[in-house]
Amino acid sequence: MDSNIAAFSKISWYPFSDEPVIRSLWYMSRLCDPFFLFPSQSPDGKWHLFGHTWVGVEHFISENGISWEPKKMVVLRGHSPSVYQENGVYYLIYEKHNASLPALRKGRLKRREQEKISYSRFEICSSTDLVLFSEPKVLLDSREVPFAQDDLKKPRISRPQIIKDEKGLYRLYFGASHLSLPDTRQKTSRHFALALSSTLEGPYALANEGEPLLSPYADDQYRNMAVGSIKVMKTSDGYVAFECAMHWDKDRAKTTSTLIQLESSDGILFKPSFRTALLIPPDRGWASRYIVSCDIHYKEDENCYYCYYSANAKAGLFPVKESIGLLLGKLPSLRKVFI
Repeated sequence: MDSNIAAFSKISWYPFSDEPVIRSLWYMSRLCDPFFLFPSQSPDGKWHLFGHTWVGVEHFISENGISWEPKKMVVLRGHSPSVYQENGVYYLIYEKHNASLPALRKGRLKRREQEKISYSRFEICSSTDLVLFSEPKVLLDSREVPFAQDDLKKPRISRPQIIKDEKGLYRLYFGASHLSLPDTRQKTSRHFALALSSTLEGPYALANEGEPLLSPYADDQYRNMAVGSIKVMKTSDGYVAFECAMHWDKDRAKTTSTLIQLESSDGILFKPSFRTALLIPPDRGWASRYIVSCDIHYKEDENCYYCYYSANAKAGLFPVKESIGLLLGKLPSLRKVFI
C-alpha cells in the first residue's frame, strides 16, 4: 500500500468486535494508552503491547493479537508508554511524575533521605529482548516546557512518541499540561507539542518557536475542550495523526471524545482531514464514555492497519473502567462489474 496522506483518507475502519480485546480487571480497572509491536517487529516473533494502569507500565504478550496475557509490570508508576526501535534495540519511553515509594525502616514508613523527585518528566530505557531493561535516563523535563504548567500548580507532560524524520532528526511528540473535564473529571492533555534532537537521548529543544502545535479552540467542532491524545505516523509525503479530541456535545449536554484524522506536510502544522470521524463513543457499553488514546501500525502481510485504542465507561457508583479495543483499517476493494 502506498502510505501517502491521500491514501489514509480512503481507508475504511471497522471494529474487530463489540467487546474489548483486553478487558479491565479488578486490580487494573483502567488500562490506558496502548502501544504495540507486530511479531515481525519483536525479538521473539510474538505480539507485544504496553499500556499503563494506576500501578505502572504493564506488558502484555499475544500469539495472535486478539488473546492477550499479562507478562509483567515494567515500570512502577510509569505512564503513557511508547517504544522506539533502532539497530536492534528497543527504547521504552514513558512519563513519570511520582517519587519512588517511601522506604520502610525500623517498622516505620519514612521518606527516602535523597531529594524527592516528583516533577513530571519523560524517561527512556533500552532492551534487546523486551524482558530486561536498562536503568532509565531523563529524556525531557516538564520544567523546560513553559506551557506545560498552564493552569496547573506543577508542569505536566504526557504521551511521548519518537519518530526519526528524513533529515535524521528525532521528533519527540508529546502532550503538555492537562485538565480535568468539568462534568466527569476525566483527565486529558491540554496541548500537543514537538521537541527536536540530533541524538535519540537528547537534549531536546522545543520546535515551533517554543509554542504548542495544537491547543483547544472554543469554535473547533472536535477540540473545543482539550487536544487529548494524538498518535503521529510518518508517510511518504508528510505526516498523519490520529487525535482523540475532547469536546462538548451540545445534543447530549456533556463532554465526549471523537477519534479524528489530521494531516501535515511538515509534521508541525496539522489540519483536520476531510474524511469523516474514525470512531465515536457508542450510546452504551464498555466504550460509551470516552475514546481516550490509540496506536496504529500497518501489517504488510495482511494489507491491513491495526488500531488498538483505550476507551472507558462508568456504571452508577462503580469506578470508571477502561479497556483496550481494536479497529481494523483497509482500503475499499474495487468491485468488478460483469456485463
